[in-house]
Amino acid sequence: MDTIIIVLLVLAIVSATAFVIFSKGQRGFLALSLKALSSFLFTFLAIGICFSLGLTLPAMFFVVGLLASCFGDVILGLPDMVEMQKKSSIITLIGGLFFALAHAFYLAGMIIMFGFEWWIILVAIALGLIFFFGNKFIGKLDYGKLTYGMPVYSIFVSLVVAESIMAFISGANTGGSVILLLGFIFFWLSDIVLMNIYFGNKTDKQKQFLYYFNLSFYYAAQILVASSLILLI
Repeated sequence: MDTIIIVLLVLAIVSATAFVIFSKGQRGFLALSLKALSSFLFTFLAIGICFSLGLTLPAMFFVVGLLASCFGDVILGLPDMVEMQKKSSIITLIGGLFFALAHAFYLAGMIIMFGFEWWIILVAIALGLIFFFGNKFIGKLDYGKLTYGMPVYSIFVSLVVAESIMAFISGANTGGSVILLLGFIFFWLSDIVLMNIYFGNKTDKQKQFLYYFNLSFYYAAQILVASSLILLI
C-alpha cells in the first residue's frame, strides 16, 4: 500500500473521530469546519487510491458518489447553525438530493463491478419497508410533507445494501465486497438514526446524543467505502 494512501486513511480516521467527539450536535462554526474537513478527507482518500492504483470506470463512479456525499454532508449540517434554521426545510431537501445522487453513483459502480440480479429489488423493498415502518411505528416519526416520498427514498437507499449483499454472496473479490457490505450497512443505519433526528420530535439533548451514533455510523461507512477501492481496483 502506498504511503499516500496510508496517510490519507489515517487523516480521515483521525479527523472523523475528532469531529464525532467534539461535534456537540453539529452546533457552531468549529463543528461545521471539522465536518467539512472529515468529509473532504474521505473523498481525497478515494482519489488518492485511484491516483496510486489506477482509475477504473467503477472507481470513478465511487469517487463521484463520495464527492456528492461530501457536499450533501456539509449542506445537511447548515440547519444546525442558528443563522440557517429559517431555511432548514429547503436545505434539508437539497442535502437529501445530494445523498440520493451519491447512492445512484454507488449503485452504478457496483453494478458495473458485480452485475445485477432480479432478487436484489425484492431485498431492497424488504429493507426499505423495515427502514420506513420501523422508524414510523417504533420511532413514532412524523415525516410530514415527505410521508409519501419517504418509502421511495427508503427503498432507494436500501438498493445499495441489497447490491452489496449480492456482491458478497457472489464471492467476487471477497475482501473488497466484505468492506463494501459493512460500509453500506453502516450507511443504512446512519440514515435510520438521521430520520429520528429530523422527524422524531426529539429535544436538543436527545438530538445531540443521537448525532454521536449517526456520525459514527456515517463516517465509518464512507471511510470503508473509500477504502474498499484498495481491493476493488
